[in-house]
Amino acid sequence: MAFRIRPDESVSHGLRRLAAKSLKTARDQLRSKTPPRDAAIHEARKTVKKVRAIVLAIEADHGRATADAWKRLRRINRVLSPLRDADAMLATLGKLKSRNSRLFSEHTFARVRRELLLKKRKALDAVDRRRWKKLARELDALRTSTKRWRLVHHGFRALTPALRKTHRRGRRALARASESQDAGDFHEWRKQMKALWYLLRLLENGGGIISRYGGALDRAETWLGDEHNVVVLCAELSKDASVCAGPLDVARLSHAANRYQCELRGKAIASARCVYRHKSRAYVRAMKRTWETSCRHGAEARGARSRAA
Repeated sequence: MAFRIRPDESVSHGLRRLAAKSLKTARDQLRSKTPPRDAAIHEARKTVKKVRAIVLAIEADHGRATADAWKRLRRINRVLSPLRDADAMLATLGKLKSRNSRLFSEHTFARVRRELLLKKRKALDAVDRRRWKKLARELDALRTSTKRWRLVHHGFRALTPALRKTHRRGRRALARASESQDAGDFHEWRKQMKALWYLLRLLENGGGIISRYGGALDRAETWLGDEHNVVVLCAELSKDASVCAGPLDVARLSHAANRYQCELRGKAIASARCVYRHKSRAYVRAMKRTWETSCRHGAEARGARSRAA
């Protein structure tokens, strides 16, 4: 499903439509099998982030009827997040091994992977059938509530406060992360970047720099997602050095992880630089020009087709 506002619909209607469709898709995927497949859990978690961006946009515009949305989104995320983390650690372990074949012996790699699979199984077993049903009901209730969500302003102006706020926060977070080189600061920047990326996806029909900047943020967010997964994996394996065949292997893992993290952070900063080099007000004005030009051309094209018909 394309996560974008149609040129021929109001922003308010578009946000409600996209939130409702996203939540229905997530509910259907989680209901398809118990426990759900990894892909279904991943998609459901992405849905939570999409809907969170929509709620942020409505609240930044001082809209109404989103009071319970944050609570429901947090409850849903508390169930899905540990399951997704367990899956991400397995994928990250494979990436580290493929980058450095001598990082682990085959025996140690198999043992670490077995431990992570066991952790994933335990996380899935902790969510029983009743809890999956409750999660589906939460998604349904949240979907029903979207009918009441309302913005104060119309058109691009309705999204201006959220765009400006998330861009400004992202700019500050990037400056902090670049200076501190702290994993927590990079994770915070990633969250702000992801929120901005989802807002740009809503406007993707505008094309031009909206699509260009959206692509830059998508690449940067993916790299920082991999960087965060490395942090989570190292933290998990450091809890019990015996899993990695002793302190020597943990130290080697930490060294390899640090190199990989530096590489990923450098790529993310280089990719997102074009977005955050502008001050937030100038950035939003550029987005507005692109969006309004696209809407005007779209209206002219629809008018020409109507006259021809």
